[in-house]
Amino acid sequence: MLPPSTRRIATIVAALALGAGAAPAQAASDPLLDEQWGLSQSVTGAPEAWTQSRGAGVIVAILDSGVQLSHPDLVDNLWRNPNEIAGNGVDDDHDGYVDDVNGANIKELNGNVEDDNGHGTHVAGIIAAQAGNGVGGSGMAPDAKIMAVKVLDANRSGDSSQLAKGIVYAIDRGARILNVSINGNGTSVDLDAALRYASLRGATVVASAGNNARNLDLLPSYPASSTESAVLSVTATGQSGGLISIANSGLHSVDLAAPGGLILSTARGSGYELRQGTSMAAPFVAGSLALLASARPDLPESALRDALTQSAPRPSLLAGLLGSGALDVGAALHRVLPGAMWRSGGTHSIGLAVGGRTKVKLSLKKRIRSGSRSTLRWKATNASQVKRWRVYLDGRRMKILSSKRTYLRKRVRKTGTHRWKLVGADARGKRVVVVAKKFKVIKRRR
Repeated sequence: MLPPSTRRIATIVAALALGAGAAPAQAASDPLLDEQWGLSQSVTGAPEAWTQSRGAGVIVAILDSGVQLSHPDLVDNLWRNPNEIAGNGVDDDHDGYVDDVNGANIKELNGNVEDDNGHGTHVAGIIAAQAGNGVGGSGMAPDAKIMAVKVLDANRSGDSSQLAKGIVYAIDRGARILNVSINGNGTSVDLDAALRYASLRGATVVASAGNNARNLDLLPSYPASSTESAVLSVTATGQSGGLISIANSGLHSVDLAAPGGLILSTARGSGYELRQGTSMAAPFVAGSLALLASARPDLPESALRDALTQSAPRPSLLAGLLGSGALDVGAALHRVLPGAMWRSGGTHSIGLAVGGRTKVKLSLKKRIRSGSRSTLRWKATNASQVKRWRVYLDGRRMKILSSKRTYLRKRVRKTGTHRWKLVGADARGKRVVVVAKKFKVIKRRR
């Protein structure tokens, strides 16, 4: 066994950069939000959750390759160390890290947390990209604060000793939720101690399950396979609802599944890109915990973790692969905000609900047979602002149509529940109206 100082614990994540067409548009809302399939109501329940909470007042630590501090979708959501004076070259709070204003570089013992890889910046956007600023998309908890803790180098490599120190650093500075999209085949005394410290301090370490297409019940991966109560391990699903091909599983070792297939988020260089893997799934869960913690700051982290796992639906595609099911943060919020505590008609909507004076009525058959075409028809009133329609099926964009079109057909073979979504946009790409409707596909008669 290698000593902790030399053990590599970096995870491998497949990435696909977007082209120039993904640059931020000048719009009043988030122009890329409709491309973020993991934030749709039918996938994670995020729009329902946003009516109650956006993560305000919660710090989420990101233990990773760093964060691009100047990214326009992240800059306003950076954690600020109240006891450190920026740029004076002095360790003002005497914690061993010089100028750790927005977080710490564990290896260099300073506050240089700039991302020299891109992995950490992508994770940060999934958690807390700012909403409603006319730039890019949104994070799961768009009002939460990001604490950057750099434990990986430019090659996304590090060791368990640095990770352990990063965990302690984040907890000691007030982070209740830590995202660790890092994996290694072994653990160490110092990492075990840090995870135990997290349990004792009432924190949650959201850990990616890893991308080796293996069963962690048989071949563990750390810190995801730790038995400490603080660790919440997360695997990755694609838009079909099943695990992506590289995602690790484990009935006794993996707690929750979340979107991880081709996830759009912030990129190093102030842009946006697609990446996939369990590294992308973990921050959806970390952001969800931030929503819960903001709504119920009086509850311990253990209660928030239970709310997520106990409310997670268990589709047949995930049966036997993990301990609970797929993330549904809307359902989890209903669990921690029961009855009268749930604010009817909450004011936190980020734009995935019907709005304005434009109204759209959708019509389609509620049930069709496998292999048949589903025809979505719509009738709009007061829709003079709508210049084009964007039509989605199960989170995938099917077509961009002129405002004069009123229908779209698509052959659907997979049985189960499916969802059409229609987005009306104005000349600048700003959403004017969003409506959705579900239908079922049943087996074809023989």
